[in-house]
Amino acid sequence: MRFEAFLHAPKRLVRDTTGGTLVEFALLAPVFIGMIIGVIQIGTYMQNYTAVRSLASDAARFTAVEYQKSNDLGEAELQADIVAMGAVAPYNLSADRLNVAVDEVSPSDVDGSRKFDMTITYQVPSFMSGIGFSDIALNYSRPIYVIG
Repeated sequence: MRFEAFLHAPKRLVRDTTGGTLVEFALLAPVFIGMIIGVIQIGTYMQNYTAVRSLASDAARFTAVEYQKSNDLGEAELQADIVAMGAVAPYNLSADRLNVAVDEVSPSDVDGSRKFDMTITYQVPSFMSGIGFSDIALNYSRPIYVIG
């Protein structure tokens, strides 16, 4: 008996003329839409966080390989190369939101090597900027050691 009532529920809702369903939907729809936008925002942040961390690792590897090939890259060249790496697949970060700073630390704390401090800053776009939320700044720093 209860199963039959469940099957007839959509028909009852269509015939309902009291407007209660519409009021409930109007009250709950903004909450559900806000939750969906929040989940999308968190997913975008996590994807960009992973991309920035992977970019930092690949940039450190790239720098080490270039120095092993005797390509003595300066700080400005490294910054430009890292931004170029981040703008294409697999990272697909927006180059105008990506800022890379590479600074050589002297003296290095490891004998026989050069140390660079790399800081990557990325402005994660906000889907909720229309209601007062600004872009989220994502910062990641790591050292790079090369044989110098």
